[in-house]
Amino acid sequence: MGSGPPTASAAGFRRSLWILLAGNALTEIGIGFFLPILPLFIGSRGGSALLVGVIFATGMVGYGSAQYPGGWASDRFGRRRVIILSLATYGILFLVYLAPLPVWALVPVRFVHAFVAGFFGPAAAALVADLTTPAQRGWAYGQLRASSMVGTVIGPVLGGVVAVFRLDAIFAAGALLCLAATVMMLQLPAVPRIADLGAEPPRAPLQLLRRLVPVLLLAGPIYYVFGTYDAIWSLYITGRGATTVQVGLSFAVYALPIVLLGGTIGRLSDRLGYRRPAALTITTYGILNGVYPLIANVPALILIGFGEGALTVAGQPALNAEVSRAAPPGQQGRTQGIYGLAVNAVQVLGAVAGGALYTIRPAFAFWAGTAICLLGVALSLIIWSRSVRGSPPDRQS
Repeated sequence: MGSGPPTASAAGFRRSLWILLAGNALTEIGIGFFLPILPLFIGSRGGSALLVGVIFATGMVGYGSAQYPGGWASDRFGRRRVIILSLATYGILFLVYLAPLPVWALVPVRFVHAFVAGFFGPAAAALVADLTTPAQRGWAYGQLRASSMVGTVIGPVLGGVVAVFRLDAIFAAGALLCLAATVMMLQLPAVPRIADLGAEPPRAPLQLLRRLVPVLLLAGPIYYVFGTYDAIWSLYITGRGATTVQVGLSFAVYALPIVLLGGTIGRLSDRLGYRRPAALTITTYGILNGVYPLIANVPALILIGFGEGALTVAGQPALNAEVSRAAPPGQQGRTQGIYGLAVNAVQVLGAVAGGALYTIRPAFAFWAGTAICLLGVALSLIIWSRSVRGSPPDRQS
């Protein structure tokens, strides 16, 4: 389903991969500086809670709408060029928030900012596929996710410290970190050679989407839960009596096992295939979505998050690896972009549905996630059994 890395030393490709991971970690720290403090900044400018919600929703839409164009551009113009332009522009746009604009103008600013950021993800995911063989990709995507979670562990804490002294300084700090990551990415290969580029005509987006349906049926419940957590987790845990420090700690505790175990567990998914890790992830999210509404103790909620992170660490990398293996020759970026667009749409659905259900009763938002996850497990078992009956067993089963 895809070629191995182009002809070059294995050490050179490993070095390029680690440059990408380090640059991604630095970028995510910059984002972690910025996003948790953005609602406070909007409020300081006179924005309402409704405006905060609109701005964040606009960011989701902007990010999602850039996924396929970003993947297409990385296939057409090269991964390095798209990554560098995306990061550099993203870093510079931090400074626009400091311009003397009316607070409502932050809506289009956030859309453009997130749209530019959206080009990075599919290009980076495609570059990981270029730099590794298909048998290594669970490990590699595990490392990529771990590097992203570094931002969740470090960024909000440092951003909170900076914001204590000066709220608007978080934008300057985010800009500096993202521009530093851009400089780091300049060391990536100038023209990544995709050995099989042009081997067949480009597939239409809908053709690529149909190719990814088995993976998306497993990924959908995961990203629905992510969207729900985005919308309600902070509200839920503060409603149980958590302080803002404990809210940040809950995210960091969830991210910590992913940072520590991402690559190791990802390597295991290379051996087991993508279905088992994804099924374990969906099952874990489903069980915990059913349990969280029954727990009122804040330290217990935080501690359970650590177990949740540990049990779900392999799911996303395994799915990303399978997407890379399913990509037609020369269309790795487009395929990653279609996948990113689809899962982002499900994540937005989870945020909207979860937020709406939370206003009726908090438990309903979590239990809807449980139902979605149980449905995802059932579908995965049906697909799995049919594939085993319909073809000889292979590594992916």
